[in-house]
Amino acid sequence: MPGVVEREPTTAGDTRPIELPVDDTPPQPYIVFNQNVHIEIDFAQKQVNGRADILIVPIADINDVREVFIDARQCDIDVSRITASNCEVEATYQDPCEMAETPKQYRWSATQWGIRKRRMEPLLRRRRKEVSALDHDFKCCTPLNGSLKIKLPSVDEVLRKNQNSQKSDQPDILLNNGTVGGFRVNIPFKLKNVCDGFHFVGCDPGDTRYPHVYTRHSIEPGTASAIFPCIDDPGSRNSWTISVTCPRTLGDAFRQPLATQQQSKGVDSLNGNRKRKHGEEEPQKSRIILTEEDKMLDMTVVCSGYLTGEVIHKDDDTKKTMTFEVDRNKAAKHIGFAVGPFEHVDLWSEFRTEEDDTKLGVNAVKVHGYCLPGRAEEVRNTCSTLVTAVDYFVLTFGRYPFESYKVCFVDDMIEETISLCAFSLCSTRLLYPADIIDTEVETTRKLVYSLACQWFGVNIVPDTKADIWLVVGIAWFLTDHFMKMLCGNNEFRFRMKTMADRLVEIDIKRPNLQDLGEYLYLGDFEVDFMNLKAPLVLFILDRRLSKSSSSTGISKIISRMVSKANTSGQASDEVLGSEPFRRACEKAGNTRLDHFWNQWILSSGCPRFDVTQRFNKKRLCVEMSIFQKQDGVWSKPRTLDKDDFWRDVMEETHGVHHSDVQQSFTGPMTIRIHEADGTPYEHIVEIRDEPAKFVKFEIPYNTKYKRLKRNRRQRERALASSSRGNDDAYRDLYYLGDVMQHPEEMEEWEFCDWDESVEARMDQESYEWIRMDADFEWICQMETNLEPYMYASQLQQDRDVVAQQDSMLFLRRRFCKSGPHSVVATILTRTLLDPRYYYGIRIMAANELPRHAVENPVDWIGLKHLLKTFQHFFCHPDTYIPLPNDFSNKRQYLVQRTIPGAVARVRGEDGHCPKVARRFILTQLQHNDNTYNVYSDQPYVCELIRALAICQVPDEKKSKQQKSMSFSFEEADEDEVMAEPVDPEPEEFRRLALEEIERFRRRDEYFPSYQNCFTVAALEAYCHLMKAKVIQNNPVMFVQYLQDRTCDLVRIKACESLVELGMLTNAKFLRFFLTLISTDPSPFVRDQLFKALCRGLGSIAIGENEEPEKQAPDQPAEDGLIVERDNETIEAKKESKARKNDLSAALAALKSEAAEKEDLQQAIWNAIDSPILAMSERIRLLELCSILVEEEPSLVLNFEYPTYWTVERGERGRNKCLVTFKRHYRTRPRKSYATQPLPPRPEPKRTITLNLNRSTSISAKPTTPSAVQPPQAPQVPSTPKPSDTIPTPKPAVPPAKQDSGPKEKISVSPVKQSATQESKEKTVLKQVKQSIAAPASRAGTPSGTQEKQKKSESHRDSISVQAPARPTIESQQPEPKSGIPKVNGNTHLAPAKPSRPLKRASTDSDSARPSKLVKLDVSRIPRKELERLGKRPKFRRLVTLKFNAWDKLRRRKDNTPQAGSIRATPKHRRPDDKSNMRNPHPSAGPASPALKISDSSNVTSSPTVTSSSQNPAPTSTTSFQHGPSSQPSQPGGGSGKPRKPLPDMRKPLPSAAPSSNPTPSKPQSQSHSQSTSAPTSKGLPKLKIKLKPPTAGSSG
Repeated sequence: MPGVVEREPTTAGDTRPIELPVDDTPPQPYIVFNQNVHIEIDFAQKQVNGRADILIVPIADINDVREVFIDARQCDIDVSRITASNCEVEATYQDPCEMAETPKQYRWSATQWGIRKRRMEPLLRRRRKEVSALDHDFKCCTPLNGSLKIKLPSVDEVLRKNQNSQKSDQPDILLNNGTVGGFRVNIPFKLKNVCDGFHFVGCDPGDTRYPHVYTRHSIEPGTASAIFPCIDDPGSRNSWTISVTCPRTLGDAFRQPLATQQQSKGVDSLNGNRKRKHGEEEPQKSRIILTEEDKMLDMTVVCSGYLTGEVIHKDDDTKKTMTFEVDRNKAAKHIGFAVGPFEHVDLWSEFRTEEDDTKLGVNAVKVHGYCLPGRAEEVRNTCSTLVTAVDYFVLTFGRYPFESYKVCFVDDMIEETISLCAFSLCSTRLLYPADIIDTEVETTRKLVYSLACQWFGVNIVPDTKADIWLVVGIAWFLTDHFMKMLCGNNEFRFRMKTMADRLVEIDIKRPNLQDLGEYLYLGDFEVDFMNLKAPLVLFILDRRLSKSSSSTGISKIISRMVSKANTSGQASDEVLGSEPFRRACEKAGNTRLDHFWNQWILSSGCPRFDVTQRFNKKRLCVEMSIFQKQDGVWSKPRTLDKDDFWRDVMEETHGVHHSDVQQSFTGPMTIRIHEADGTPYEHIVEIRDEPAKFVKFEIPYNTKYKRLKRNRRQRERALASSSRGNDDAYRDLYYLGDVMQHPEEMEEWEFCDWDESVEARMDQESYEWIRMDADFEWICQMETNLEPYMYASQLQQDRDVVAQQDSMLFLRRRFCKSGPHSVVATILTRTLLDPRYYYGIRIMAANELPRHAVENPVDWIGLKHLLKTFQHFFCHPDTYIPLPNDFSNKRQYLVQRTIPGAVARVRGEDGHCPKVARRFILTQLQHNDNTYNVYSDQPYVCELIRALAICQVPDEKKSKQQKSMSFSFEEADEDEVMAEPVDPEPEEFRRLALEEIERFRRRDEYFPSYQNCFTVAALEAYCHLMKAKVIQNNPVMFVQYLQDRTCDLVRIKACESLVELGMLTNAKFLRFFLTLISTDPSPFVRDQLFKALCRGLGSIAIGENEEPEKQAPDQPAEDGLIVERDNETIEAKKESKARKNDLSAALAALKSEAAEKEDLQQAIWNAIDSPILAMSERIRLLELCSILVEEEPSLVLNFEYPTYWTVERGERGRNKCLVTFKRHYRTRPRKSYATQPLPPRPEPKRTITLNLNRSTSISAKPTTPSAVQPPQAPQVPSTPKPSDTIPTPKPAVPPAKQDSGPKEKISVSPVKQSATQESKEKTVLKQVKQSIAAPASRAGTPSGTQEKQKKSESHRDSISVQAPARPTIESQQPEPKSGIPKVNGNTHLAPAKPSRPLKRASTDSDSARPSKLVKLDVSRIPRKELERLGKRPKFRRLVTLKFNAWDKLRRRKDNTPQAGSIRATPKHRRPDDKSNMRNPHPSAGPASPALKISDSSNVTSSPTVTSSSQNPAPTSTTSFQHGPSSQPSQPGGGSGKPRKPLPDMRKPLPSAAPSSNPTPSKPQSQSHSQSTSAPTSKGLPKLKIKLKPPTAGSSG
């Protein structure tokens, strides 16, 4: 039967589900009751050492806890000095951070990132069964790694050791009845790498900043244990005592005494010049240069808790110890401190009045500020509102949970604020002087949030990670309520609306709030998303609860929780969960919140409403239908953005699954209809869950006469056209936007109103406008079919800032599609001119006017209005020369800084900014005057510099359209073609603009601006111009700012600009950039550079700077013709589109780009080993390496040879002997070791396709029914190549075992052939027409072998196949041009018996294509049995083949028959040519499963054709093996006389050779075995073709 091995089907694109490693470590049955930490800081050596005393209390029986696990990272712990209750204990410590180091035996590179990742698995984020915070307080604790394992002493040992101890120590471990209640574990430690837990500033040579140090913190556990040994678990909370020993002064920190102390002799022993103790290292000389004033600066410790004492060190008076206590139970992640020469600013006494102090009484909170020397005024200006915020929170929500609140500003912080217990670490980037007013609102909001976290986040903690969103949301809720009180209701509502619109835009395929807490460790993007969505959800929840009767919203609920946590003293009141909070809200609002919780907390996405309305005149109602279409947005592919590229990669890598889209959002919605008489009517409708996502309402109409509207509008127009005077009625009609109404003013400003047709339509309307979601209870996108004039009325007459913002958003969406309109430009300009509008609405109007600033059809009306508005407010009359700056009106100043940026975005039809707009911006920058202004104009100048760069960048789309329209296809003479004159104005303007930018950049070098904002704006402008190819690309402009002493913000902007210009494709810059990321001393700079690197790689991945047309350029031919390669261009465009929409395609393109750059791989690998990086940064670089480099699972290990010593005795003298020792390397083992064989590899699952139609068999036993007969070979088509069907088997294949279980015998014979032979042996086999005689040598098989075959050959079919891997199959490959026939059959036949001759092959089924297939699983065939079968002697057969390739033979002229048979015999055969007739494949390997053709005398020859000892095509896929021709041929074989062919069922003719006896003798078998083992002849035998005339019985 023909056999085909088929591989198991695999689905393309199937990827293994990504799951985080699961940690099944059970919680430990003990809790931490108290912890004392003693830390000593060494600034000169940047070292930290100390001692941790942890009081551990078992939950149940104390005898059940025999060992405890403590978390410690980056520590050097002497386990022999660890004690437990003053008893020596056994302890082991294995630092998990050592797994990040490279072992000395490893020789790995970036391709082994997978091995390194598996090695660092203890440091990676792992999933574990979470234990609630309540269980942590009473039942158990869950250490992070438990790297320090301590065996506790027995109770008897503790009692015996502490029977004479002091009474002050006994309450910690002994109870009143004298039993042991806990264990006090004392752990001395020393940090060997301070990068994870601490950050030292100003302690390196060349760093001129004031030296200070502070602790680092993170959201996920792992950082606290790098500060001191502890239980690094957010749910494990206990009381603390922190003692920090530090130098007294800055001079003592670096062992630099004052000049007066150096002259004194008595103080040498006290100031560090004492004699060193035995083993103590010699103190190194400090390389930090300090002035005498700096040496006198006192060092201060700012720590969590409250200060309890400050004492001088008893052994060294240059040191002091400050002790702080935290009496409330707090987690280790909320404990931190900072040490440095900080200045103290008493904020509460400066900014709290006596009246407020009296009102607060005992609840008054002391607020302290700490900063580096010289920045106290900035702290006062920045933190002036903190005291007001504390008082507001205390009076509104409840008492402050701690005694005081401290704020400390330090350098190089990654985060802007970190909330600790009664203490906040803040970045110095937040500080701003009194004359800077641009950042005060945002900075105040961030500082107030850090203060609000003291109530929710530090004092009240989440129960589980699924509840983090609630704590974060309530903290932001408190912050926004204070900002509402501070800045007003418009600021609050405008911010909420802006945040809601942003959330609707980005909340697509993101995790829900409850699942988001599990993924906060991925990066800042997840934290920012939670900070955006959590307060908005609580805001709309508060809006819905406030509408209930007798409900004040969630403010009252928060107040109760704070009061309960402050007064009860129970740990359960300091833990907040989502379910208890929901029950409290349901009780307060007297409503169920199941649907709200499922839609906004447990699901992701926001609703998108499509609202249609129609007035029904017959029924006097408004028919309104609301359709939800948010699922359509989710189904569309999201375009990849380089700014979000790293987030997409991390979420894909870590298996962040988003929730399913909510098909229908339900809840109440308030609809306000302003009817014809101007009266608003509110209607509350309930949006239900409908299967069609379509809800219909009928809202009643109240006004019966529409003429009231017409009369009112006529009166409005009459009053507007008349003199305004002191008419109070005029104010009642148009509340906002009623400026420039006089005809002369309208003509001057080119204002226009709606035309008559629109006015008529407005008069026919039954209502002024309809306001959807009037109470702001939804976070949604609302699209309606209302007319633009209705939204214009809403903008002018509705006082709600959210309604005005909705109108502005509608005008943006509507006219962005329909095009500019002069009436809309008039409305926007009046909004911009009216100072009564909220400044945010005015800024939106200014940013929208450039859309209406086009030449056709509105004649630059938007640009004219922008320039006219700026001239009206801020310039001298009738000129564009600005007035001296006056920023006393902050709202007007924010509008002023917006207009130049809007003017710079105006573009003409050619894609360039108009000349008047460019000159206007340049004039503002050249004539800027800030002489009499009390505020700084530096941020305003930066905006002008950016606008000056933007106005020079053309619009690419419009430029391409202009170029395509300017092509001329007509031929003209050169004389007739007139060159257009080149306008020199753009080049002159570019020169003047660059001079102005360069002037401010150079000015910043001599007089530094606030945070070097001039240089940052100039670099941004240069980058923008270079990227748009307006000016020549000059990377040196940015490289000069990459020095170490440059300001951090300037260095970051220079690096970002180089990345934006595509310099990551430069190998040298890429290596330098990675070196900066891995060696910069500032964590903030490293973090920003890594984000810039991710944006640059994202740009490369999505092909931002590549064009598909350029990837396949058209190459001109030699004759001048251009050959268009459309297919390549189309494929390039498809690939480019896939990279922009599919993350996998983008990553594949990025990986292909990185594969060609070995320097990049080596640079990333070297960066991971940097000792400056923290562990989180190393893991982040490893993640980056995994997406750039293909993984290689192999690893090279390098081991040293073992050594041994030899000794030789030399000369012996008197009383002495010379002995010589030599060291040798042992390169060979001393004795041989028995090696265990490798376990067999699992066999792949294989299936064989069998053709059961060919069931003919050959029987050598007439009386045995299980005789096996080979099937007839099907006719194989000649077109396919060998590689098209079955892969070529490998040269060396290990044998497999044979299984005796299956019913059908399957003989698998591996094939061992050379590649050369396989390429040559490509033959076409024809249909078998003669029977195959069993070889005589096989008939002589011993009886023992036959019995074994009978047991395994229970089925009559015998199949010879080869598996693809082990064992392999050799297929019968066709070749069109080959003329050698091919047969198919079985090589392992049943042994023949002499009593019954062989039957001829049946020819019933002649089809070459099988119609009946069956698949057999041969994966369990034993390899040993296959190996034994492969070594059995092979059968030889004589076959009769049909030959049709007569035209390809060279025939003799004298004897050329018309048709006949072919007999091929060796030419000039000699008796000594036996060696040439042997098998070309001797017993060196297994034989082929194909049929063998041989003319051996041991085989009975066919009467028609005898295949001589031929060697045809020795490398054919169907391996023909031939035995030697040791016997003479049959009689008449060479006479040339035609013989009559045998009939179908005729018995074979007896052979004249003596070897034709069907019962072979033993010597013949031996002769056969000897002949097959003879060496193979390399030469091919020559064959002579003899043609015979066809006979009557021939079928050919």
